Amino acid sequence: MSKKPPRVSCRLDKADYHIHPDYSKDATGSIDEYCRRALELGLDEICFTTHYDRDPFRKEIDPFMRVDGEILPVSEEVVGRYIQDVRQANERYRPQGLSVKAGLEVDYAPHYEPTLRDDLTRFNLDYILGAVHCLDHLAITASEEAASCFKHRSMESLVTEYYRVLNQAVESGLFDVMAHLDIYRKHGLDYYGERILTAHRGLVEPVLEAMAKHDVGLEINTGILRRGHDEPSPGLEIVDLAVSMGVRITAFGSDAHRVEQLGEGIADSFEEVEKVIRKRSGRDRVSAD
Repeated sequence: MSKKPPRVSCRLDKADYHIHPDYSKDATGSIDEYCRRALELGLDEICFTTHYDRDPFRKEIDPFMRVDGEILPVSEEVVGRYIQDVRQANERYRPQGLSVKAGLEVDYAPHYEPTLRDDLTRFNLDYILGAVHCLDHLAITASEEAASCFKHRSMESLVTEYYRVLNQAVESGLFDVMAHLDIYRKHGLDYYGERILTAHRGLVEPVLEAMAKHDVGLEINTGILRRGHDEPSPGLEIVDLAVSMGVRITAFGSDAHRVEQLGEGIADSFEEVEKVIRKRSGRDRVSAD
């Protein structure tokens, strides 16, 4: 497992800490291709965060990774191969000024927390990014599954359940950082309208309190901007609240699933978050320190 708290060794706008290479079965682009693109963009540090999903109720859908073009069940051997490829990339590209880290984006649900706890002790990772993608075993981050979920639930019920599970993820102690803290916005705006933009009020606070208590970092995820949203995830109101409660912003991530998405939105979102930080606390710059 990784060691908390993680430290990005450069300005956060020069790093992308949420990247899916083609080991994620819903992504394209090799580790090497991402590294070359990172150099073109002038990034100093990147972290690969291949999907790691183990929900037994979704065993026909999620627990797979792509290795050499072949879709294989997730296993210690498969994850080990991925980590080895990232380590080799770091050896190749570090002399050129690019640090390359190995991470996983781990989908969390309480009913398989013991499985995750056992699995993650087996991997030598730099970074473990926690996320809640599913409610009622449906992926609210996938358009078709989100439609099935949203049409049967009120907005209040869905968001309440989301933050309940997210809080359990934080309290589990498994994760360095939590990803996209209001990701239900991604498709929820289409179904619930603009009310979804403030649905976190009164619900996200216990999660942020737990993050501050356990020193679990906050990710600023720019992938949601590709869906036409105006603010990264979490939105700036949550960012302001997080800062006021002592939660550390530890990483920005593009959630890239294709090479051309690497670094998208990070520079602009960094500037927006800096404004929130300066207004709230008088600090001059967002950092992981």
